[in-house]
Amino acid sequence: MARYPYPIWSWQVNQGFPWPRLQFFRAPDPFPLESGEILPELILAYEEWGQIGKGLPVVIFHAVTGDSHVARHTYRDNAGWWDSQVGYGKAIDLHQYHVISLNVLGGAMGSTGPSSLAPDGHPYGGSFPRVTMFDMVRAAKILIDAIIGSDEKLVVVGGSMGGMMALAYGALYGYSLRGILAIGSPIAHSPWAIAFHTVGRQAIMSDPFFNQGNYYLTPNYPSQGLAVARMADMISYQSPQSMEAKFGRLYQTPDQDEFQITSYLRYQGKKLVGRFDANTYIRLTEAMDHFDLTEHHLSLLQGVPLWMVGITSDYLYPFGEIRQHATALEERGVNVHFETLHSPWGHDSFLVDAKAMEKILRRFLHVMDEAVVS
Repeated sequence: MARYPYPIWSWQVNQGFPWPRLQFFRAPDPFPLESGEILPELILAYEEWGQIGKGLPVVIFHAVTGDSHVARHTYRDNAGWWDSQVGYGKAIDLHQYHVISLNVLGGAMGSTGPSSLAPDGHPYGGSFPRVTMFDMVRAAKILIDAIIGSDEKLVVVGGSMGGMMALAYGALYGYSLRGILAIGSPIAHSPWAIAFHTVGRQAIMSDPFFNQGNYYLTPNYPSQGLAVARMADMISYQSPQSMEAKFGRLYQTPDQDEFQITSYLRYQGKKLVGRFDANTYIRLTEAMDHFDLTEHHLSLLQGVPLWMVGITSDYLYPFGEIRQHATALEERGVNVHFETLHSPWGHDSFLVDAKAMEKILRRFLHVMDEAVVS
């Protein structure tokens, strides 16, 4: 295990990074990418909870702007992004499971990425190479093997980008899995989803302070571009019904010069600027856009119990699209179980609709536990 060797940036400080139980793993060898480029150093930030070394291992992969901090470790700890599901007595019960979560390769919260130091001692910035979902998964496998060993079978869980990582992990390492839970996650990124990311990346790269990604050592930051990217994404994470229920045509100010939805989007953009890195947004969304499970990958998923969850109000990865992908997998001999997350809150339902998500997680883990017993 390694000490954290990189600079700590403002967006990390704003989240209390490094959290008290955050750990850092340094891979023993340089890491080759699918592009042919080689990262001379690979460091992954990760955390563990629950029955460490004893319970069934559950690896949780995060969404695009997420990190390893899934849940609190103590009541004094910073809130995690899935505190509603991970904890003692919760759906992913820490009395039973050994939970592992990591910040992905290319991430903004401790793992090797664009803000890390290149061999010349300066941040990579815009020169950080493109990575794929499979690069991210291969890096994760090195860490997971170091933590639990290569013989222990585990469960992988993720929503959105995290679910794509779970699918990619199954395509590469299905033999090492007891099961996969992919929530609101396609087997290939659609033109609709790519379009939102294209707008986001263009907003960032058009920011006058982007400087081709080399802004870390300057007094400026592409705040406006990243904020606009987040505003576009937040539209895709909602639904017309959720926006109507939350905001309607209500105004934010007495003089009626701004709608509540406008204020909300501005707030979300500003909030992400305070906690995330623009270059990481570019590299991770590129990886998502190029995600496409080939026929070969689908054949490798055969034999791995795969649960796919479609969200009824999801406009980014529509329910019908996820259902269609599940059917395509079934037709290719994959052991698929399809679940419906009934929720009005759009793509973000897996994060915000705790009760609906808890029921699915409990059903999934019950089946995984039964498989271990049998």
